[in-house]
Formats: sequence, C-alpha cells, structure tokens
Amino acid sequence: MIQIIKKIILTLIVIVIIDRIFTYAFMNIFFSKTISGESGGTINYVLNKKSNIDFLIIGPSRAKHGMDPAVLTSLGANGYDLGINGTDVLNSLLVLDILIKHDVKPKTIVLQTDLSDYTGNSKTKILDQIKRVYPYDTELVREYVGRVGYVEQVKYFFGTYRLNRKVANIGYNFLKRNSIGDNTGFVGLPSIPFAPDEKSLSADYVYDKNSTTAEALRRIKKICDDNNIKFVVVFPPSYKNVFYNGVEQKVMLEDLKKNGINNVIDLSDISKLPDLAKEENWRDAIHFNTLGAETFSKILNRELAKMIK
Repeated sequence: MIQIIKKIILTLIVIVIIDRIFTYAFMNIFFSKTISGESGGTINYVLNKKSNIDFLIIGPSRAKHGMDPAVLTSLGANGYDLGINGTDVLNSLLVLDILIKHDVKPKTIVLQTDLSDYTGNSKTKILDQIKRVYPYDTELVREYVGRVGYVEQVKYFFGTYRLNRKVANIGYNFLKRNSIGDNTGFVGLPSIPFAPDEKSLSADYVYDKNSTTAEALRRIKKICDDNNIKFVVVFPPSYKNVFYNGVEQKVMLEDLKKNGINNVIDLSDISKLPDLAKEENWRDAIHFNTLGAETFSKILNRELAKMIK
C-alpha cells in the first residue's frame, strides 16, 4: 500500500513538473508574442503596441463592432477598441485589471454595456466569462475562480487546463503575428440581405444590483478612480427597441448614480435617435453595420464632448 501511495505521489509530481514546463515555454515563446485573436491576443496587442493610448473602449461585440475610436475625437486622437465578442462587464473588469497590472493606464475608459448584463448571477455565467482570460494568471482571476468552486480551483492550478482549447488558436495567431498592422481595434460589420429581428429580447430583464456583474461594474469604477482614469459608461440602442426596457433601465441608472458612476451616456432608446432608426443602419437587432456604427459613433462623440465641457 505504501508503495502504491509513493507511485501516485511521484506521478502527480511528474505531472505538475511537465505542466509547469510546458506552460512556461508556451506562454513565453508563443503566447506573449501573439497579438491577435480573442484567446488573449487582442489584449497583448494593447500591451505591446497601444500602451500610451488616450482612451480605451471595452465591452462585448456591441463595442467592438459599434464604436469607432477614429470618430471619437473628443477623447483624443489616439484610442483603441478592445471590445471582445460574447463578453459581459465581468470580463471587462478582468481585462482592465490585466492592463493596469502591466501599467497600461489610458486617460479614459469607455465601457459599453447593457441592462441584460445585470440580470443573471449563475456560477456557469461567471465561469464562461473568466475562462476567456485564463491564459493570464492574476489575483483577481483567482478570486473569481474561487467563487465558482473547489473543483475549478483544482483545475485552474494546472496551466495546461487554463490553455485548454486555446493552444491551436494561439498557435495560428502566433504564425500571422508579423502581418498584423496598426489598427484601432474597431471592426465594422457588413449589412445582411434580410431585416433585423423585431421580436422583443428584453421583456424579462430585471436589474439586479446585487449581481456579480453589478459588483464588477462598481469595481471597474474603483480601479479607474485609484488610477486617475476617467470612467464613462455607454448604453447603445437596439433596432426598434427590441433590447430596451425603459422601466428597468431607469432603475439601473439610478443605482449607478448612487454608486458614484455619473459619467453615463444613455442612448438605449432608439426612438430618440431617428438617424439610427432606419433598417439600413443595422446588421441585426442589436448590432450596427458599418454605416450604423459610424453614425452612432458621431452621435456618441457629440455626447462625449458635452460631458467633457
């Protein structure tokens, strides 16, 4: 029995050593030089090439495809859009923390978010968001791993697990690193040959001020305050207001104000934005096409200029 236990312990030690060697080599040889792709490459791009930007846009796909830094001239001439598809404000918090830890401190952070971010609080949702930054190992990421549970903590201990399903993507993006030119991060979307869905998506959205995401928003505010960064929150509209709940939007805005989040640009009600209401501006019900993104960015730039004054 003792011999079996010794073999098990030895096997575990060997596994840990192999894991550490592989992870260290992969992170330093490949990942650190990868500057594209949503497995950490876009974050690396900012760390390596955009460390002195005037402003940074963070948020999900509505930020990535709907807010053009080149148009937001009221914030400065040098901005970058670090929107990441499929994320929410919790992921934005972790991304911002990574940037700050690497001394990337823009003058302004612009967060694009929506009411829908604050209506669910499951461990599954938390895990989905934190796993997107798993190539990075930070104290804040480990905190949220702990919230998911002991099993995830054990898995997270192994670097190969944190890289799971990302090795191939990172490797591919590593190979094309020399072809990545200077860009603003903004990606315009083409139009589609059919009308956006007009079915309401927001009927069940109820703002939860105690959700993990609401807490994450408050933590972003604190990070910005601690680093003398101006923090702006933007709520974009949706086609025919399918993503809009006026009652709960008001509840959310009041809670943000109570928590000192005052730089809020609420453009969520499309009825107040006739220039954007036309179908020709939309890729789908919640995403602008390139034309709509440019129109929205001009509107947003005007609102930002008013805020700055």
